[in-house]
Amino acid sequence: MLTLHTRTPRIRFRPLASENVAELYDLLVELGLESLSSREEFIDSYHNVAKPLVEIFEIEYLRTGEILGFGSIREHDPAGHAKLGIFMRVGRLPVGVGAESMMMLVNYAFADREDLRKVYFLTTDASLGQFGSSLTDTMREATLPQHVYFQGRLWDLHFYSVSRRTWEVTGAPILDRIAAGPRPERREASRTG
Repeated sequence: MLTLHTRTPRIRFRPLASENVAELYDLLVELGLESLSSREEFIDSYHNVAKPLVEIFEIEYLRTGEILGFGSIREHDPAGHAKLGIFMRVGRLPVGVGAESMMMLVNYAFADREDLRKVYFLTTDASLGQFGSSLTDTMREATLPQHVYFQGRLWDLHFYSVSRRTWEVTGAPILDRIAAGPRPERREASRTG
C-alpha cells in the first residue's frame, strides 16, 4: 500500500488557492506549453468548470514559502488512466526539486486513486530538455508528429507513462526515503581487539 505523501523536507503540495489561479495562468503562458484562452476566461473556467475535474496543487518550497510551480491530475478515466502535469520555472529551482515534485505527483495520483493503473504525462520537444535525466527510465508510449501548435510552429507531442506496478517497485521506495528526511549520521563502531 502506498503512502500518500504531500510533503518532503523541501517541498509541500497544497491545493490551488483561488487567488493563485491567475499565477498559474501566467506561468502556463510564460512556459508556452498550452494554447490558452484569455486570462479572464481561464480564471472563470477554472472556478466554474475545471475545479471539479482537475486537481491542481501549488508546489511550495518550504525553506522560503515560495510557490515554485504547480502540479495537476486530470482526465481520470474509467480505464484507470490519468494525465499528470508539472509546470515550473526550471531555471529557478534548487537542484532535484523538479524531479522530487514529479515523483510526489505520481505517487499522490496512485495513492489517492486505487483504481488508477497508469499515469501519463505529455510533453513536446520545446520542454523535453527541461526534464533532464528524470525521463531516462520512463516509458515513451507514443509520439504524435507535429501535433501541437504554439510559439509559431508545430511540435511533436510525446506521451510518457508510468504503471502502478512499476511505481510501487521502483519509485515509491525512493520517495518514501526522500519524504522521511535525512538519516541520522552513523557513528563508526569502535574497533577493539
